[in-house]
Amino acid sequence: MQRRFPACNTQYPYLNHFEDKDMNTFLKKAVLALAIAIAGAASLAQANVVGGQTDTSSPFQTGVAEYPLTSAGAAGASVTGQVGGLTAAFSHYARPAYYNSTADIYNVSGRQLVADGAPGAGSPVDHSGVGVWSFAQVGSEDVWYGTWSEESTSGAVGTKVAGTHNAWYVGEDSDVATTLPASATYTVRSINNSTQTATSVLSATFNGGSNGTASSTGDIAFSGGSINTVGNDVQLAASGVSVASNSGTGGSLTGNFYGTGASSVAGAVAFADRDLNTAFGGAKN
Repeated sequence: MQRRFPACNTQYPYLNHFEDKDMNTFLKKAVLALAIAIAGAASLAQANVVGGQTDTSSPFQTGVAEYPLTSAGAAGASVTGQVGGLTAAFSHYARPAYYNSTADIYNVSGRQLVADGAPGAGSPVDHSGVGVWSFAQVGSEDVWYGTWSEESTSGAVGTKVAGTHNAWYVGEDSDVATTLPASATYTVRSINNSTQTATSVLSATFNGGSNGTASSTGDIAFSGGSINTVGNDVQLAASGVSVASNSGTGGSLTGNFYGTGASSVAGAVAFADRDLNTAFGGAKN
């Protein structure tokens, strides 16, 4: 399901990097952050952030980043009851220690973050329950996609709670609707169950953003996909989708094109078995 998000909310600019453990330092930086927020509020552009996810009732929700202040308005995500209720930019979680360069994917969980120094239970910015994230960025664009599951409080770090798997995507769509090419192809990668190795080639004929068509071969396969513009959003949809890497068939795909000239695409495929739900993203060839 696709969603457009309102512009960012800067009323809670108190959250600092999780390396800050001393409360006095925390409060001093909170005052400084508030002053910066007031001084710089006029310069914050209205965010054009749009995304979607296979489970809209999940505690994990994509949206417009409120933290850190320097990334306010970017694409971000929140988890109910965590990190002070803030939507954090993906830079907060996309740290080198959690990056697998071979698969070009970040894997991190709340329990791992706390073990590495993030505030835990009892803190107003608790990170312990942020869940298990596997996600990737499309090139250097503010376009992200991945999967999320609730993390078990027992067992090994990163143990997922059954029945909570959620595939998602989100990004800034900027001027995509007014700069569409006639057609394009994209090299797309899939994420499911913490891995990102399978690739696809997605082909799009935009037709000015109205009644366009799309198809895909490779790991994600479909034909007869549709492309339509709704407001500033250039949306992708397809049915009867298969994903070879998880043996999924008969899936429903939603996605968006992002960036000037539709420079990237991201989306998710939902199946009757939610554990097969897959996120994808890629750049224009």
